[in-house]
Amino acid sequence: MYMSEGVGKAVIKQIKVVSLAALIFCFMYVCMLFFVTDNKILITVQSGDSVSLVASRLKANKLVLSKKLFLGLVKITKSQNKFKAGVYSFSRKDGMFKILRNISRGLNNILRFTVPEGNSVKQTAEIIAKTVNINKEKFIKIAGVKNMEGYLMPETYFVIPGMNEEQLIEMMYNEFNKKIMPYMYKKAKEINVKFKDIVIMASIIEKEAVKSEEKYMVSAVFYNRLNKNIKLQSCATVLYAMGINKSKLALEDIKFDSPYNTYVHFGLPPGPICSPGLESIKAALYPADTKNLFFVSAGDSSHLFAKSFDGHKKNKQTLKKLK
Repeated sequence: MYMSEGVGKAVIKQIKVVSLAALIFCFMYVCMLFFVTDNKILITVQSGDSVSLVASRLKANKLVLSKKLFLGLVKITKSQNKFKAGVYSFSRKDGMFKILRNISRGLNNILRFTVPEGNSVKQTAEIIAKTVNINKEKFIKIAGVKNMEGYLMPETYFVIPGMNEEQLIEMMYNEFNKKIMPYMYKKAKEINVKFKDIVIMASIIEKEAVKSEEKYMVSAVFYNRLNKNIKLQSCATVLYAMGINKSKLALEDIKFDSPYNTYVHFGLPPGPICSPGLESIKAALYPADTKNLFFVSAGDSSHLFAKSFDGHKKNKQTLKKLK
């Protein structure tokens, strides 16, 4: 194909203009990265997410200048089917080349797990092991030696691969210490209760009450029973002692031989039975102003309360009729 000298020069000139524009853009882009903040932003890439959806997410968080430009880079590098699911930590200084490389290779992929309120150390180890490569038995053993039952703060955690059992336990305990405010320690002193006993009480409340407003009522019942030297008779403490979970205790269950069995022993058990949430800890610090000594589950996450054993029996009869 013949091309006239004039046309050839025009084409060469156009190529030079495009190349210069590309160089200027790249130079300006690199310069811009020096002036943006280095704050970390978490980006979640879920299994099945389209490249376009991920690009939109990056653009919405201002991690890339242009969605089209990022998609163009994906096409050029043939990375369309290479995105690895996970949670990634990026800053606006990283640039789209590094972002694409990390997502397509699964580099620096942050792992995420959520520990719900009311979980024991054993249950927590099982949850973490589903996401992080840990030895469950080792986690439980270390947590036991360190007396961490009740102190592994329920929360959603983002961790890097390779964290060992001890590091994870320390991280969760540090989160507990962050969430427990100075006023909470002060309040414990005001009501003359050691803070370790607050955590024990909160752990029982966590397992006995579901509704936030009832936690304070349940707390009052337990404190009232303690003050009157009445056994707490918490089913949750027996289940913890037995290491099982069921809706109703049998008569032989309440005779189970354990210092955690509050049907047998007076006072609080020797330690927490789970990791309580903040609401339960607050309930242990601020029990409701009531003289109730009994409560019974209504079967719908709520309870009926009574000041006397006669009232307690009536509540049970009422619930029986409703069934």
